[in-house]
Amino acid sequence: MTDAVKAKAEELKYAILNSEEYKNFDMYRKKLLEHPELREQVNNFRAMNVRLQIEKASSGNVDMQRFASDNVDLLNNSLVRDFLNAELILCRMMQKINSILVSEIDLELDFL
Repeated sequence: MTDAVKAKAEELKYAILNSEEYKNFDMYRKKLLEHPELREQVNNFRAMNVRLQIEKASSGNVDMQRFASDNVDLLNNSLVRDFLNAELILCRMMQKINSILVSEIDLELDFL
């Protein structure tokens, strides 16, 4: 990697760390750290959500409504809701950044 590319990557990293999206996420992350049991429940929920999303993508037969209803008490907690929303916003920002970065890079992946 050239020094110029590395410098731009570092610049982007600090821009992300200083963004409102990241600061908001980090604030709720720190609040959640103050409640270890709740944090564990949230992390279990997040892990299961990722597994179900992968399963849904591969098989298409996952009942996400049931998963949400099974976790309604957790999702009704305002701290949990705020944290998950902030995480979603940050993830969407990262997806947009990634899309911008790779939009003109042709890796010739037609064979996939």
